[in-house]
Amino acid sequence: MTTMQGDIVNRVKRFPKPSLAAEALQPVFEAVSNSLHAVEDGFGEALYQSNGSITVTIRNPRSPDDIEIIVDDNGIGLEPPRFKAFCTTDTDYKMARGGKGVGRLLWLDAFERVKVISIYKDEGKLFRRSFSFRLESTDQITDEEIAEIDGASANTGTSITFSGLRGSAYRTKFPSQAATIVKHFGSHFFADFILGKSPRIVVDIDGNSTTFPEEIQNLKIEDRGVATLPTDDFGDLSLASFVCHKNASANFDGSHQIHLVANGRTVTTRKIDGLIGIGRFGPDSDRVYHGCVSGDYLNERVNQERTQFNFDESIVEEIVRQCAGFVRSDAIGEEIREFDTQRLGTLRDFVKDYPSFGFEEAERLLERTPKNAIKPEEFARALIPFRIRRDKERNETIQEIVAQLDGKQTIPADFAEAVREAADEIRAEEQRQLTEYVLRRKTVLDVMEVLLRRIRERDNGSQDYQLEETLHQFICPMKMRGDDPSKVEQSDHDLWIIDERLTFQKYFASDVPFTQILEGENSTKRPDLLIYDRLYGLGAEGDEPLTKVMLVEFKHPGRKDYEERYSPMNQISEYITKLKAGQIEDFNNARVRIADDCVFYCYVVADIVGKLEIHTNGWRTTANGRGRIQELGGKFRGMVEVIEWKDLLSDARLRNHAFLNAAGLRYDRHP
Repeated sequence: MTTMQGDIVNRVKRFPKPSLAAEALQPVFEAVSNSLHAVEDGFGEALYQSNGSITVTIRNPRSPDDIEIIVDDNGIGLEPPRFKAFCTTDTDYKMARGGKGVGRLLWLDAFERVKVISIYKDEGKLFRRSFSFRLESTDQITDEEIAEIDGASANTGTSITFSGLRGSAYRTKFPSQAATIVKHFGSHFFADFILGKSPRIVVDIDGNSTTFPEEIQNLKIEDRGVATLPTDDFGDLSLASFVCHKNASANFDGSHQIHLVANGRTVTTRKIDGLIGIGRFGPDSDRVYHGCVSGDYLNERVNQERTQFNFDESIVEEIVRQCAGFVRSDAIGEEIREFDTQRLGTLRDFVKDYPSFGFEEAERLLERTPKNAIKPEEFARALIPFRIRRDKERNETIQEIVAQLDGKQTIPADFAEAVREAADEIRAEEQRQLTEYVLRRKTVLDVMEVLLRRIRERDNGSQDYQLEETLHQFICPMKMRGDDPSKVEQSDHDLWIIDERLTFQKYFASDVPFTQILEGENSTKRPDLLIYDRLYGLGAEGDEPLTKVMLVEFKHPGRKDYEERYSPMNQISEYITKLKAGQIEDFNNARVRIADDCVFYCYVVADIVGKLEIHTNGWRTTANGRGRIQELGGKFRGMVEVIEWKDLLSDARLRNHAFLNAAGLRYDRHP
């Protein structure tokens, strides 16, 4: 019979090379794992945490050639059975603990030189074993020495010295910053540290020491216990839950974490912020959740380096999802319920401001949103698809009703009930849409009232331009042109305040020189607003001239100091003359012409005082006796109306009064 021989060199060369800092530290982690086992075996389960000690000393981490790492422990040492296992690849010596028998081969993959010194007991005597461990086809263990030593002068334990990084992957990915090394060290052994299953471990990097598990234990605020989660696909999973200070997540992505543990080691970690919804919690909003999940399913499916599982990411996600469900309902259930109560209140406020989203009870709406949605835009983003789907289903129902009435098929017995339900749903949706529409109009009018009062109250001659700009923005955006799509939003104006016919106009140019509207003109005078409308839609008829144009001029509230020769009629006539002589590009950059018989609807919004009152005394008055109206004459068709600012608001309020009553709203009254 012939025994197969292993090829150590080629085996090591085929190991996956590190692409991340944590992976480059894996050989060191394997040495520490060996020390943890040695310490537990040396002192027993009852004493190893209190009496055991491990020190990791790292020198020159910035230099791949000069780096030196020493892992010392006071464990049981490399006694004969352990040394035999050390010399055997893929040994099952530590299989019960999840050991794969290949950790020491990673040392050869990562480091140029490995030196081992171990003191152990054998048959009541104390021995010192030392040797070098090399990456060679034969004689991997050299310079071996074994000597008996005085039992009174030494304790058992092992010291492993690693020198010089091997290969470009380890040389480039091994972390050079002390903070990075400590971060990954704490992350890798997080389960041991947070569960309290570790002796004292000191990590010393160029003289700066960090002590574990104290570093992690100090961040633990509360132990929420260990729960068994029965699952259909993964057997029984054990979930240990902890409430920690927010700094426990400083080195992780996200606030709340689930650590998947195999054979006592954290293999991978996933954030669960989106699955449980809540952010940092507690009296000072400085607490986070950490959970360690373990089980036979995980132990049996981890790779030999214990760096990843041998199953798809979808399985990781499902395990994490099931654990997160328990976290929400039990582990931090009280905090989640308080958080959801706050979310429900915020959602109700959102629906109050945007009634069209109130198509279901608030509790049901909350279930349709992501568990971490807390802002209005997050609620809207989640609920819009449901609203669209409901609208589509309602429309399909209506179409079916119409088809039944219009066709010859037999009307079902429950037809009247179906019609009633459809009508009720339409009526409820109309009410929601109306409330949201009217609520916005109410807000605009309330704010404009206050703005106008503030502007009128100025008595020191100051120019509060921010008030002027705010007022103007409510009516139409400043410095935007309707003939340039890159500078305008078609619906972004509130011209209904002046005339309801302006509500759906799509073209305007606000607060820009007249030459930006009219091609080839040099005049620096400008109308505050230019709006034009066509019966068949903007640009739909090619070069067909416009038959309607609306001009609006806004004057400063309370203004009296007009020029001696100023006349609203003269100014508007000048604008119309220039407008008819120029050309305008629509939203599609197509030329738009104005018909010779175009009708112009012109509005001047001002206080009729001073020179303006003198110039318009000969005009017809409006129904309330305060406004002025004058027809255009000569070559122009249309009219000019002067509207006082006060009447602008009061008329708009009256036009919308019935809407507000229907929506259950009222205007705010300001002193």
